[in-house]
Parts: sequence; C-alpha cells; structure tokens
Amino acid sequence: MSLLRQPAPPSLPSAGGNYERAYHDQFNNVLRLYFNQLSNNLTAVFGDNGGQYIECPNGLFFNTADQTFAATNTAYPIVFNATYLNNAVALQTGSTSKVEVSIGGVYNFQYSGQVKTTNSSDKNLYLWITRNGTDIGYSTHAWTFHDNNHYAEISWNFNIDLAVGEYIELKVAADSTAIILDAETATSPHPGIPSSVLSVNFMAPLPNIRPTLP
Repeated sequence: MSLLRQPAPPSLPSAGGNYERAYHDQFNNVLRLYFNQLSNNLTAVFGDNGGQYIECPNGLFFNTADQTFAATNTAYPIVFNATYLNNAVALQTGSTSKVEVSIGGVYNFQYSGQVKTTNSSDKNLYLWITRNGTDIGYSTHAWTFHDNNHYAEISWNFNIDLAVGEYIELKVAADSTAIILDAETATSPHPGIPSSVLSVNFMAPLPNIRPTLP
C-alpha cells in the first residue's frame, strides 16, 4: 500500500419490513468493505515505515536579513522574514517573531543563529524563551565572543508544551552593539546564509496536567 486513503462513511442500505437474506448480505458486504479499508490503513500506519503516513504539525522559518541590536542589555525578539514549512505552526498574524500553534501539544524547537562580531573586545550574548509574552525561568543560554570580524553559531534545541493559540518567542540581548546576527547572499561556491533559522516539530499530545514552568 503506497498511501493512506480516508474511507468514506459506509452507505448502509435501508431495511425492509420483512427478513430478507439479500438485504443482510448487502449490509454485511458494505460493512466488510469499510472495515477492510480501515484495516489496510492501520496496517500501513503500524508497519515499519508507518510514520511516513502521519501528518504532524511542523514549521520552518528563517531570516534573510541582518538583525542588529541598537542598545546594549536590551531584550529584542528574534525575527524571521521567510517561511518554508507551516503545517499548523505559523508566525502569528502581523508578527515576525511569535510562532503560534493551532494544534495543542508538546513541540520541539531547534534554533540556530549566525553571529558576526565587529570588534575585538569581549562581548556577551544572551538568548532565552518566552511563552505568550512571559519569560520562562532558567531558559537563558549565554555565549562570549572575543575576535573581530569573527563568525560563530548560537544554537538551542528545546521541548515545550503549547495549547491551541499559544506562541513561543525567542528573546536576545547583548552587552555590546558589536554583535549582529549576520545574513549574506549567495557567494560562489556556497548558497546564501540566513541570520536565523527555526524549525518546529510536533512531539506528543499535551499532558493531562500541564507542568508548571520554572
């Protein structure tokens, strides 16, 4: 079986006033056909490669422009200006930073940013998570950069629970304006460099009792 087909609800024949074997044969055949389709679908899903048939929420967002930080020690949202995947996961309407889900569940977020420095002084960068505009405790990661005109990657992989309509926003702050999230156009031999990339994948249903954030 190469793909799953959603079976239509069976169109059951109407019973007459008297017992008729032909009616019961027709009735059973309609149900047999329907249950065979259901069984074929379940066999495909539970097989070795069944995961290929499951449509899970996911998203992938990136930024093709530089992101700079005009003020030190100030929180800025990580922004995205392009979407590649958005199945039940999307940037909130009117926002370039709030990633919202339309199906509740536990989601895995994988973020990477391309950092470039513009002087040789020590510089610190801090990245953390907010959910629905509220900072999540103990969610900050920190990096220190030393060199001038130096490339480095910041990355983070985390799971978090989101109900329908809730959103995640990544925040960043630096103690120097000599740090940028750097994007570059394609230059032979490599394609373009995004300043930020965020992929999102559904992992599991929401727990019956949602955990308390740190």
